[in-house]
Amino acid sequence: MKEKNLMTDIFKYSLGGLGITLVTNLVMTYFNFFLTDIFGITTFAVAGIMLVSRIVDAITDPLMGIIADRTHSRWGKFRPWLMFFAPVLGVAIFVLFYSPQISESMKVIYAYAVFILYSIIVTIVSIPYFALVPVLSKDAHTRTIIISWKSVMCQVAVLCISVFALPIVNAFGGGQKGWASFGALIGIVSTLLIWVAASGAKTHDVCIDASIKKTKEKTTGKDISVLFKTKPLLLLIVAFGLSFLANTLLNSANMYYFKYVLHKENWIPTVMFVTMSASILASMVLPKLEAKFGKRNLFMYTSILCAIPLFIIGFMPTMGMVGLSVLLVVFGFFYGLVSALPWAMVPDCIDFAQWKYGVQPNGLFTATFTFIQKCATAIGGFLSGILLGFAGFIANQEQSAQALQMIINLRFFIPAVLFVLTILALYFYEITPKKTKEIAAELEKRNNN
Repeated sequence: MKEKNLMTDIFKYSLGGLGITLVTNLVMTYFNFFLTDIFGITTFAVAGIMLVSRIVDAITDPLMGIIADRTHSRWGKFRPWLMFFAPVLGVAIFVLFYSPQISESMKVIYAYAVFILYSIIVTIVSIPYFALVPVLSKDAHTRTIIISWKSVMCQVAVLCISVFALPIVNAFGGGQKGWASFGALIGIVSTLLIWVAASGAKTHDVCIDASIKKTKEKTTGKDISVLFKTKPLLLLIVAFGLSFLANTLLNSANMYYFKYVLHKENWIPTVMFVTMSASILASMVLPKLEAKFGKRNLFMYTSILCAIPLFIIGFMPTMGMVGLSVLLVVFGFFYGLVSALPWAMVPDCIDFAQWKYGVQPNGLFTATFTFIQKCATAIGGFLSGILLGFAGFIANQEQSAQALQMIINLRFFIPAVLFVLTILALYFYEITPKKTKEIAAELEKRNNN
């Protein structure tokens, strides 16, 4: 395929990351706040919602990965899931931020039901989307470029949600009406973007198993056993889970930090704009940095560098806008790299499994990562709800010193510690740039035989 055509397809594919992240980041950043301060349920109820939804994901995520790996249709293996379920996801995000006029007990039931529905639909769409990366290219560096483009779009989505969500909600009338209208808008936009991504993969997601000799012994049980035997994947899962949990905690506490600690909600658009701009820049330079340092080393270095500004702000949480913005720009740049690198490393783990065990579990390995991502989101929401509740947090009131300190801990100190811990798992990660080239050469040799 010509380079120009491939880059066009990569760009289209990256727009799917924009669409999916508009949805997931809206939920990660504002759903806890929406449930407590807008919808009117307790922090303990929120914690329960997050926990139960992840029990559902423990079943649906690996199941969806296996189903995607075994899908054969005239639209391809992974594309049909994007094509037909993108609008369902759009509806799900609307009902998630819709506030029916019902009793308090029914509100809790409604929140449970719609969040579980949303979690299932996100699984159905996101796992096939991420599984397309190894399909788009077999070259390790090209895959990093694909992830870089996707990460840029994901960071653009985070920027849009961070900067424009509250102003648009207020423009729609604020309160329950504003959030429902904004949810509908995000649902429409995300659907269109995911459809564009599906179109970009059209020439790639066809007969992708043709170069792989199918055997009768390739069973679901074997695929799952390979997952647990692939050590690099397991180590990457731990590192990714810790870093994503850190980000989830700081995002879930972000609104509370600006509202109750700083009393400066109007700072959010400006501070988040400069922060996410730095993350976008980081995603753009990812391929060059990866080529120089290698994925593993870059992941380790940037994890440590994410922790430093968080520790500083944690010790001086009421600093002015300039100091806060500068430190969060530093954090934003390095987290832009941290958030992208694991997704660039998953295809390497898939190749490792194919090289060592003779299977190509794109969907299953991707499902494992999306499951960990959603677990981190749920655990972050659960911990935020539980810890704020125990600290005496009461919505829309002046907070006690204990509650304020808990907000600071959730926004800065705990995430900083989690970023530091990621290096313990990455230290033993064995897929080096040299190993990646050796695996690629061996797989190409096998396919040509």
